[in-house]
Formats: sequence, structure tokens, C-alpha cells
Amino acid sequence: MKAVNKCHLKSNIIISLILAVMVGFSCFYLPQVAWSSEKILKIAFDQADIMSLDPGFSKGTMDMALQDMLYNGLLRFKPGDITVVEPDLAERYELSPDGMEFTFYLRKGIMTHPFEGNPGGVEFTAEDVVWSLEKSADPKRSNYAGNFKNFEASTIDKYTVKVRLMQRVPNPERLLVDYRGGFLVSKKAYETIGQEKFKTNPVGTGPFRFVEYLPGQKVVLTAHEKYFRGRPRLDGVEAWCMPEVNSREFALRKNELQVIEGVREESWVEKLSKMANTVVDVFGAGEILHFHINMTKKPFDDVLVRQALLYGTDRDEIRTFIGPRATETICGQVPPFLPGGLNCDEAAKAGLLYDKDLAKAKELLSKAGYPKGFNFEIFITERASYLRAAEILQAQWKRIGVNMKLNLVDHPTYHTNIRKDLNPIIIYEAMRTDPDQWFHQMFHSPSIVVTGKSPMINFSHTTFIDDLIKSARQEADKQKQIQIWKQAQIKLLENAASYPLYLLKLVFARNDGVVWGYDLKTTIALYPQINELTNIDLKK
Repeated sequence: MKAVNKCHLKSNIIISLILAVMVGFSCFYLPQVAWSSEKILKIAFDQADIMSLDPGFSKGTMDMALQDMLYNGLLRFKPGDITVVEPDLAERYELSPDGMEFTFYLRKGIMTHPFEGNPGGVEFTAEDVVWSLEKSADPKRSNYAGNFKNFEASTIDKYTVKVRLMQRVPNPERLLVDYRGGFLVSKKAYETIGQEKFKTNPVGTGPFRFVEYLPGQKVVLTAHEKYFRGRPRLDGVEAWCMPEVNSREFALRKNELQVIEGVREESWVEKLSKMANTVVDVFGAGEILHFHINMTKKPFDDVLVRQALLYGTDRDEIRTFIGPRATETICGQVPPFLPGGLNCDEAAKAGLLYDKDLAKAKELLSKAGYPKGFNFEIFITERASYLRAAEILQAQWKRIGVNMKLNLVDHPTYHTNIRKDLNPIIIYEAMRTDPDQWFHQMFHSPSIVVTGKSPMINFSHTTFIDDLIKSARQEADKQKQIQIWKQAQIKLLENAASYPLYLLKLVFARNDGVVWGYDLKTTIALYPQINELTNIDLKK
């Protein structure tokens, strides 16, 4: 069942309520409040609720955005530019000549947010780094254990940490950045609060600290006065759960919100660009939208059926519908701007573009024993970018006799369901910082959802490229490593285990008085990062 927010309306917003009902808004309204001297940035996400503010369990865009404001990593991607990795909690670091050992020198005097029994916070030290990396490697305390179990961390002194790789992996520093399991947590704060409570009562070291969580409504943050980069220019942030795009637009027009997550479609970008005092940011790296096919569920255990779905898919039609400004064509599971990414020319040379061919799709279905097609159903999230892709695929596959019923759920429930292996077809948006992460998390047999040794997001139950994943990790020659990654993608396409539809850029609209504080080109955080430099011109 689709989640619906319970809104507490006050008498001074009755007029707004009536207007909202007239234009079809469903349930979420913000009281109109005149600007005060306090700089509180209000941002709304296309999500019904958060899943977890513990960085070991992030799932949705809103989770990751809030964690980005709450925590730090040893290293970080430079704000607005993911091509640059720079120190974060570490003041500097060294890598051994064999590339197998890091030495991190922490900044001194880093203070956590306040928590029970520690109103001034506590200092973040090397002990916390070691404990955090052990937490990230523990499948009971992290969804990203598979990435971090390769690290062996130890303290040298209060501000120095050694991190040893037990086996070689490509670009290991890109796991120790401010992203997912790379966010670090205070041991004392976590143990004081407790694992379950920490998910909705987090304590970090970031520019903003947690104040309040109202389920299905909002998360309130305030400035971290002792932030090591200096007190933020904003006094606080309110992150609102608002899955209805009309509600988000209405609140932005009324200046009740200053930033909203947009619809990643050309028509929406065009519409909001014409709104007075509004800027629409379209930026990368974005996410690749794939569909994965569970090869253990009938009739999808037959490669002919899987290939038929691919031939029944028209990527060009989907991109035309979504719009060229917010999308880019992608032909491999890893984007071509990462080393080892497969570009469209290479996929075409291998004969694996799967250009639309309805006759061939029907022929393959007939050979597989389904001359009249078949019916199946999936859960799908209310989140617009997922739902729109699912609806287009539903219409396209109907042309070959394959009828996909869509059961709508809220976004957190969708993520829970697909990790319970409930869908035969899994529509998924993702971006990773390195090809090894793509393969390890999505296509390595230990990462198979539910049944894998370290379950992650191998939704297709892929096992046939394990040797290639291992070989690429061990290969010191970068060019040979790249070719192994390309070979792995070709095997995935040959077996029709998953299919990339397009790269979907990120779209957010903002009041033109909002200043990010840096040049926004790309971000891995899935939203335009709000940090200590972000500001609001109260006169706007």
C-alpha cells in the first residue's frame, strides 16, 4: 500500500489547503512562514520517509543526503566535483610503495555532535576510525560489509591510523571517502545510543547535527557549532518527506521550501525553468537506470526469455520520452566515463546492443515455450524516475505479449522488498565510484540478495563472472584490468542478466537566493550537497 503522510494543519494555512486541493495535491502542506533572521534551508525529497540515518544502512536518496550533512569520511570527494579526492577527517595520508597500506594522519580537535551524557560532544580519534571500519565490515551493522572486510585497521597513536589491504583492490581510496560505509561514526556515541535507536537519532561530526525526526514528515538539523571547517553559514536544515511532486512545486512557488528534488524529465526542467526566482540544476554524475532479471525465477531462468525482454525494449523511445537534457545513452553496466566502462560502439561490435526487434523477441519467446507470452507482477516504488521507467517498459513489453503488473509501494518498502528477493524484474538506479564496486556489489555471487554470504544487491543472482571479478582485482596492469572489466560486461549482456537503459542526471530546483557555496558539476551524494558554505540570501 502506498504510504501517505499525516499532516497537522494549522488554521493559518486553510487558504493554502483549499488551493492545493483545487490543483490536485494529495496531502502534504507547509505552513507559510515569513522570513526570519534565522537561516533555515528547507529542502524536500521525492520520498515518503527515511529508512536509516546510520550510514551503514542507507538506501534511499533522502537517507544519503542527510548522512552527507551529518558525517565525514577519512577522505572526501571535492564538493561539486567527484573527479577529485581530498582529505576530510584526515589532514593528510600516505600510501605505501606496494599500494597495500595507508597511513592516515587525523586532524586534531574534531568534535562530534552532542549526545546523551556529552553535551559538548567528544573528540573523534584514531580509535573511532578503527571501530567505524570494523562496523562497516560487519554484515550485522552494515549493508556494505563486502566492500570493507578487506581492510585491516589499527591505531598508531591517538591521531594516526594504519589501514592495510588484505588483498589488492582497485582504487581503494574511493571506498574510504564520504559515501555510504565510508562515513565514520563515533564509537562512544554509537554504543551510548544503541544500534536501533541510532538509525533515527544519529550523531556524527559533519556540518549539521540531528535535532528531530517526525516520521513521514521531516528531519530537522541544526548547525554544528564546533564543526572543524568552521560554523556553517546556515543555522539549520529541514529535510521534508514529500513524494508528491505537485506538493513540492506548490511549496517552492509559495517560498515555503527553498529547494526541491525535481522530476528527471525534459518537460519538468523546462516548466520549472520558467518559474520566477527559480534555478533548475541539472548535474551529474547521476545514476544509471538498469533493470535486473532474477535468473532463478521462472520463466526468467531461460536465457531466451531474458533476451526476448531485451529485444522488446526500446531505449531510444524511453530516452525520447524522458528527455535528452536529463539523460544519456548507456550501453554497458559500468558507465564509459569510469575506467573499464563499456561504450556503445564496443557493445555494438560485440553484437550486444539489443536494438528493438519485436519479431525477434516474439520468436525467442516462442522457442522458449511462450508463443502467447506470459504474465507476471512486480513491486514498484512511487518514486517518479523508477515508476516512469516501469510504466514505459510495461507498455513496450505488452507489444510482445509479456504483461507486467505493477504493484505500487512507497520507496522505503520497495528497497526492502527487492532486498527480500520478491521481484523477478528489479528496476534500480545506481552510481558507484569505481568499476570494482559495481561488480562486487551487483554481480558477485557472495553479494546475491538474501542467500549470498554477504548479501548486497546482486538481484540477478549472477555467479558466472566471479572469476573475472577476482582476476580484475588482482591485476596490477591497469590496461589489462580495464579489458577484464569490459569482458565481464559482455558476459552479462550475453546472458541478459541485466540491461542498462540510460544515465539519469540529477535534477533539483531552488529559489535563486540559495547559494551552494561551490561550483556544482558532479556529486555522488544524489543531491546538491548542503555544507558549511551553503547560504541563503534572505532578501530573495
